[in-house]
Amino acid sequence: MSGYDPEALFRALHEAGVRYVLIGGWAVNAHGHHRYTGDIDICPDPERANLERLAALLRGLNARALGLEEFSPAELPADPREADGLAGGSNFRTLTDLGVLDLMQWVDGGTRELEYADLAADALSAEVLGLSISVCSLAALLEMKRAAGRPKDREDLERLEADS
Repeated sequence: MSGYDPEALFRALHEAGVRYVLIGGWAVNAHGHHRYTGDIDICPDPERANLERLAALLRGLNARALGLEEFSPAELPADPREADGLAGGSNFRTLTDLGVLDLMQWVDGGTRELEYADLAADALSAEVLGLSISVCSLAALLEMKRAAGRPKDREDLERLEADS
């Protein structure tokens, strides 16, 4: 791995034609509160052709699933580098040549699971590192941050709610 290069990873997603909604730390940044994040979190469109493009990109970036040492193969039976593996709707944490890319096909929203259709419905278009990217709405981001409840999520929540 050559290191974390978010600009190159966003550009690779763009050039591959992968449709997704940006969530996580980069979405926090897009909503105006800049902080370091060591990965990119996306919720990909589950349409088959999109998953095929994403799987091909992952293969091209030498992606491998992270966390395998913590689970048995039976617990993580799908391969995110294959469209069939992605089509199962699981979440994957992958390490690519350009850094960590988390594929979140559902996200805990507290009272509901948020999927691509939910997030895309009110997503906004934002410029991220010179690219126009679909970013989850502030309302959805707040919902995810409340549900996650980790220290960094609580900090993000305080900063985001102060402006809303």
